[in-house]
Amino acid sequence: MKNRLAIAALSLALAGCSSYSEIARWNSNTPIEDGEVPLASFLTQNFSYQFLGVLPFCTGRPWTEGDGEKEDRYNVKMFSDEATLDGNLASLNHALDLVGSRRITNLATVEDDSKVWSLFLFNRHEVRTRCIILPPDGDGSPAAHAER
Repeated sequence: MKNRLAIAALSLALAGCSSYSEIARWNSNTPIEDGEVPLASFLTQNFSYQFLGVLPFCTGRPWTEGDGEKEDRYNVKMFSDEATLDGNLASLNHALDLVGSRRITNLATVEDDSKVWSLFLFNRHEVRTRCIILPPDGDGSPAAHAER
């Protein structure tokens, strides 16, 4: 029994706890709402697992450093839960610093808990946040975007 539990725990640590963040540069001069052309869109996801739904087992760590446009991290932290809205907003702030704008629109966060896949032993918690990043000066017209 102990061997099976240890194998299941090791499998979770290696396969499930991760975080993913991506800045997708806008490749179009097509304006969105209010006639502004976005600079980029941003997506971040973070996963954590809890044993029996209450004891933190492992988690992915939010992206708050580095200069990549896409960050797929398997940086696992054991016995902790960093899959939170605060962690995702810290990742968003880092992405805004890299893009050079503090203006966003269409911010949406979804939290999902799943217990069924592990026979109720482990609970998987996912926090996913996405938004559209607008130009810093508010001049997102197609003509101004084409000049950049």
